[in-house]
Amino acid sequence: MSNITVLIVEKNGDIKESVMKNFNESDLYKKAGFKSAEGFKVHTSWNIEAEEMNHIPYSISVYGKTNGKANQENKYEFPPPIDNTLFFGNCIIVNKINEVPVSLTSKEWEGIYEYLYGGFEDVGDEDSDDYSDEDDVDDGKPRTKTGYVKDGFVVDDDDVDDIDDDVDDESDDVEDISEEDERPKKKASKTSNKTTKVQKSTSKNTLKPVTLFERLIETADEPESYLDCTSELSEESYV
Repeated sequence: MSNITVLIVEKNGDIKESVMKNFNESDLYKKAGFKSAEGFKVHTSWNIEAEEMNHIPYSISVYGKTNGKANQENKYEFPPPIDNTLFFGNCIIVNKINEVPVSLTSKEWEGIYEYLYGGFEDVGDEDSDDYSDEDDVDDGKPRTKTGYVKDGFVVDDDDVDDIDDDVDDESDDVEDISEEDERPKKKASKTSNKTTKVQKSTSKNTLKPVTLFERLIETADEPESYLDCTSELSEESYV
């Protein structure tokens, strides 16, 4: 049998081509780096028709172990139905046609891998298509400076500035009205204070007692009056 190229899926996720001079399925565990064949077996196979992949038929089989030690887990993500299967150590990918092993390159496996996943779509292209579709739907509608459609939720910057100016004007008017309301109140309070002070001072004057000194001064200010005794006095005669 001629040399056969198989693929080794290392536990870190890398794919490496390896040539087997004499292919023997029972020796594949050695190619994977295991000392024992216990648990090393085929876990799945994908049969791909010729018209589906460049007019070349493929029958891909995956060999590996699902039991192993911690930190020996294989990080490679296989296509369904083994996308949730946890492998340990290295795995082997073998291609067969009519049950006869044939070589498989890493380049071929990339195409098969994509095919098994249904093909990869370009997310960037989808985003650009969606954006262009939205533009077609919104054509003819008024837009802001930044390109958004004015639909009642998006407001232009100029409109926001106008709203802010109106709010400022209203706040100024409210402040002026508040100042006018407060001024008469302050004057009234001062007047009431003065009235209270006058009443207090008046009450103090009415209740203040008159001292003896003040009475003497009032008596001194009155016009002097003399006692007229001429009518009562008469000359007495002495015997």
